[in-house]
Amino acid sequence: MGQYQKIKGTQDFYGVTANKLRTIEMVSSKVAKTYGFKEIITPIFENSNVFIKNVGEESDVVKKEMYTFKDKGGRSITLRPEGTAAVARSFIENKMYANPGMTKYYYYGPMFRYERPQTGRYREFNQFGVEAYGSDSPLLDSDIILSGYNIFKSLGIKNVVLHINSIGDAASRLNYSSFLQTYFKEYIDSMCIDCQRRLTTNPMRILDCKVDKENIAIKNAPNITDFLTNESKEYFSNVLKTLDALEIPYIVDTRLVRGLDYYTDTVFEFVINSNDELNGLALGGGGKYANLINSMVGKNVSGIGYAFGLERISAVMDKQNAWKDLETITDCVILGLDDESKISAMLLSNELRCKGLTVEMDYASTKLKPQFKLAERVNCKYIIIIGEEERKTGLYMVKNTVTKTQKKISKDKIYEYIEEEK
Repeated sequence: MGQYQKIKGTQDFYGVTANKLRTIEMVSSKVAKTYGFKEIITPIFENSNVFIKNVGEESDVVKKEMYTFKDKGGRSITLRPEGTAAVARSFIENKMYANPGMTKYYYYGPMFRYERPQTGRYREFNQFGVEAYGSDSPLLDSDIILSGYNIFKSLGIKNVVLHINSIGDAASRLNYSSFLQTYFKEYIDSMCIDCQRRLTTNPMRILDCKVDKENIAIKNAPNITDFLTNESKEYFSNVLKTLDALEIPYIVDTRLVRGLDYYTDTVFEFVINSNDELNGLALGGGGKYANLINSMVGKNVSGIGYAFGLERISAVMDKQNAWKDLETITDCVILGLDDESKISAMLLSNELRCKGLTVEMDYASTKLKPQFKLAERVNCKYIIIIGEEERKTGLYMVKNTVTKTQKKISKDKIYEYIEEEK
């Protein structure tokens, strides 16, 4: 039986669980569109270098979590672990940078990371994100953050607080990395193998280590804010000024660095701040990447974006009881009392479905009891009964299951009747 079970770390979504994911997708997309984002759909797998070079060779994603394999042509292929690098590849390959103005896209789809499955974390997960290219402005950073904040607000998620920091421009990061190399030398022997390697390759990643996060050396490490250039300080100050004007609740978290190499200056996470078990849970995050496109193709194009996992959002909405109207609505069930009436029921079903109503019917039985059971099971609002008399007169019996009333209506007027009753 094992060969017919889902792979560890994956899930089946059906019925209400599928509706939950689609609801999050639809609400998020609707909000993103009001900010001028258009949809982009990239391949589920890419050339491995798309992620290795841009996510960062020293990142946990690249070192430990990517699903990478050789295809039949000997090429190294990776299942998409995150969205930003894939969108950046598309932006470059399709020469979108040649278009005037800004380029703004949102995406939705499955991502893959070989992680230890746990609550809210899976090896295949669904992610929603946005990416904006073409402007280097604190106002853009704030507007992108506002779009994410409004998505959570539209979903009905409560107690969302923005955690935000600046990790500086390239010069700031270089100064900070040099200092951390010297600082951690004294403590590195007591740290994990990954941190020992990172000391020479990317010391900032030591701060993001999951194994040594409680190490006193990491806790006492200086903040990057002490190493920011004047330009970076002013940029971050202007971002916060705009957030204040927008009345977005935020906390400046000087320990927030984010885990991917392409980030510069503004980085942020949306976090639950509450008095229950959700407190401190990060819903998603992102940041600015001034040098990502430049490092890939030599074009000086700044970008910013964020992403969040739909499974985690769904779990939070479960706990906060934030869902509305999840059940599939069945407008009517049509009962056919003989073989000829079944065909008439099919014709009417098609007509009503083409006009946007949800219609069910029992395809096998002409007896009333099983057909009424179907109507009860799908919780329909209207039951339409067609028998020999109804076919002859063209007047069909329509029962309203909510008001418990019934009347005969011309088959040509049934749609109008149902619409008027809504």
